[in-house]
Amino acid sequence: MSRSKTPAIAVAIVLSALIVLPVLVLMVMRGGSDQPLADPVNGSGAATTVDYDLRQLSEKAQGYLDGELAEALKQGDVSLDYMTELRKEFDKGNTALVDGKGERARKYLSAVVQSAEVQLEALALADKARALSESSYAQLQEIEYLKSSFGNTYEEAVGTYNEALRQLNGGEFAESVQGFEMTGAILGDLEARALQRVGGLLEAAEQAMAGFDLEAAKSAYEGVLKINPEHAGARAGLEKVAAIEGIAEEVQAVQALAEAGKLEEAVAALDALAQAHPNNPFVASQRKILNGKIQERDLKAALVKVDAAEAAGDWAAAVQAMEAALAIRTTPELQERMASLKAKYKAARLEALLASGYEALKTGNYEKARDDYREASQLAPDSKEARTGYEKASSLFLANIRYTQNLGTARKYMVEGRYPLASKFFNEAMAARPGNVPAVQVAEEAKIRSALEAQSEKVSVVIRSDNRTYVSIIGVLPPGKLRTEELKLYPDVYTVKGTRSGYQDVEIEFKVDALASSPTVTVECTEKR
Repeated sequence: MSRSKTPAIAVAIVLSALIVLPVLVLMVMRGGSDQPLADPVNGSGAATTVDYDLRQLSEKAQGYLDGELAEALKQGDVSLDYMTELRKEFDKGNTALVDGKGERARKYLSAVVQSAEVQLEALALADKARALSESSYAQLQEIEYLKSSFGNTYEEAVGTYNEALRQLNGGEFAESVQGFEMTGAILGDLEARALQRVGGLLEAAEQAMAGFDLEAAKSAYEGVLKINPEHAGARAGLEKVAAIEGIAEEVQAVQALAEAGKLEEAVAALDALAQAHPNNPFVASQRKILNGKIQERDLKAALVKVDAAEAAGDWAAAVQAMEAALAIRTTPELQERMASLKAKYKAARLEALLASGYEALKTGNYEKARDDYREASQLAPDSKEARTGYEKASSLFLANIRYTQNLGTARKYMVEGRYPLASKFFNEAMAARPGNVPAVQVAEEAKIRSALEAQSEKVSVVIRSDNRTYVSIIGVLPPGKLRTEELKLYPDVYTVKGTRSGYQDVEIEFKVDALASSPTVTVECTEKR
C-alpha cells in the first residue's frame, strides 16, 4: 500500500480535529454526569446492559482510531481519506448512541471496529512481507556464488522473489508473504544441496590425501572451489597438494615412522626434508604436529609417573614428576593438582622430619637432629615442635662439638705428655658433655680419666750441672749454679735452661712420666761463643 502524500501539517490538523470532536460528543452524550444513559424506549435508566455494551464498542473503536491507526497514519501506512471516512462512521455511531438509537449505533460502531481490525491485520501482514522481502534479498546475495553451479534453481528463486515483490508493491500482502517464504525455502534447499556436495568433495579429497593420490585430491578441491570460490578449506587443500608434490615418498616415510611411535626418528627425517625444502609450508606444519605428539607422549609419561608415585604415597617423587609435566604443558587443572601434591608432600615430609629429628635426639646424633628440625621449621614456620626441636638440637650439637673437640685436644696433649693441659681440656669437655654420649666416647672418657689419674702424683727428677752454669726451670727452679739437684715434679713436659758467660745457652726439653723411670737431666754450657 502506498504512503499518503498529504503534507504533515495538514495531517496533524485533521488528526487534532478527529480526536477533539469525539470527546465533545461523548461529553454531550454523558450530560456531565456519571449516571447511565436513559432507555430510548421507556425514558429511564433500565437498559444499562445494552448501553454498557455499546459504550464498550465505542471505546474500542475510539482506541483503534486514536492509537494504532493514528500511528499508521503518521507513518503513511493508511491514507488520510480512509481515516476521515472511518472517523465519520464513528461519529455517526456516537450520535446514534446519544439519540438512543441503539441498533443504528451498533451498526456504525461495529463497522468501524471491523474495518479497523481488517486494516490492522493487513498492516501486520504488510510488515511481515516487508521483513521477508529484506531477508530474502539478503539470502539471495549471500549465496549468489552458487549461481554458477546451480543456475536453474537460483534463477527459480530470483523469479519467485520478483513475483513476491510485485505482489507486495501491489498490496497483495498475503500472496507476497507466501512468495517470499517460497523464495527462502528454495534458497535453503539450494544451500543444503551445495553443502552436501561440498562436504562430499572434501571427504573425497581427504581420503585421496591420506592415500597420497594427489591428482584426485586436487580435482576434488578444485570441484569445491567451482561451487564456492572463497572456500578456505579447499584453498588450503590445494596449497597442501602443491607442497607435497615432489616429496610424497619422503612424507610417507615420515608418517610411517610417526605411526610406529618412532617420533624422534620422524623428526630427524623431517628436519632433513626441511633442509632440502626450506620454504615448504607442509614440512613446517608437519614439524609442529610432530612436536605436539612428542609433547603429548612425554606429558602422558610424566603423568603416569605422577599417578604411580601418588599411589605409592611417595609425594616427593609425585611433585618431581608433576614439575616435569608442567614444564611440558601448563594448565589450570595440572596446576591445581600440583598444589594438592605439594600440600600432601609438605604434610608427609613434616611428619617424617619431626619423627627423624626426635629419634636423632634420643640417640645423640645431634647434627642430624639439627638438620631435620631446621628443614622442618623452614617447611612449616608455624610449627612449634619444629622450632623447639631446632633450638634444642642446635644447642646440643654445639655442646657436642665443644665436648668432642676438647676431648680430642685432651687426648692429643696426653700423647705429647702434657698432662696438665690434657687435664684442663678434659675438664672442659666434661663441662660441655651432652646428656647422650655414644659408647665409643664413653670408653674414650674412661681411658683418658684413668691415664690422667695415673699421672696425678709427683715424680723425682735429678738435675746435674758443672757448678759453673746457671740452671733454671721456669716456674720450678730459679737460676743458680749446682752440681746435683733433686726435684719433685708433676708429670708434664719441662724445659731446663743453662746460661754461662762467654758460652752459648743451652735448652733441654724433658718429659716427666709417672709410669716411666725417674729422669736425670744434665745441663752444661760448654761451647764458647
